[in-house]
Amino acid sequence: MAHVPYEQRWAAARKRFEAATAKHRPKDAKAVAAALNGDAALVKALKSGDAVHRAGATGDGAGDEAAKALVAAGKDAVKARKAYLATLAKALDEALNQDAASRGDKAAAAACERAMKALAKDAAELEAAIGVDADRFKVQAVQAEKDAASAERAQKRWEANINGALARAAAGVAKVRAKPTPETYNELFPALARDLATQLAAAKALDGLRADPDFYRRKLAPWAGQGGDGPPMQVPPDYTARQITDLIKEFATVCKGVVQLVGGR
Repeated sequence: MAHVPYEQRWAAARKRFEAATAKHRPKDAKAVAAALNGDAALVKALKSGDAVHRAGATGDGAGDEAAKALVAAGKDAVKARKAYLATLAKALDEALNQDAASRGDKAAAAACERAMKALAKDAAELEAAIGVDADRFKVQAVQAEKDAASAERAQKRWEANINGALARAAAGVAKVRAKPTPETYNELFPALARDLATQLAAAKALDGLRADPDFYRRKLAPWAGQGGDGPPMQVPPDYTARQITDLIKEFATVCKGVVQLVGGR
């Protein structure tokens, strides 16, 4: 359900009060008019609450600080509401008493009393709504903290996994360079490349990477392909040491890029 601004709800409550008392207010009651228009402090508190709510709703100010600010706005609203209603009730009562002395209009007093109760109820509901929204922001703050902790754990797990995959890749590169034969090469691929590609796919859920992990995943695709037996995923038995060395050199270059990607966090 869309949030209706607190100030807008108060303005509607005031209009209802004015409509309900329009026929019953004393004709010469400047004090009542002044009291009715004396809600500047209340409106200010509600505007403050609306500003906090807007910031929280857009994600710019959600959390514990937003909850505290909304609680503060609510307290200001309570204080202003008490003073406002007391002043309005007093001015209305005095004017009605004076008017009743000349006209004896009990119906006017009853109608104004009902309108005052309705206005007080509307103000109380507004304050309750502010409290509910503040509680919701508190819950959001707690959840955000949990999410941040979870994200940090996920990041650490990923870093451990990708660094492990890079370490295995580095060992594989060294092994092939030491013995550049088809047998040595084919023992390592495509598993070695798929291990890295899997971790790069998982990196898409993380923030703060220096580059798009898909860029390096695409670079690894020839070594990690899912079909076929051709180079560079697998090499035939007649592949020369030079050909194998060239392939492993290309693979090592891609791995260096992945190292930079991880180190950029």
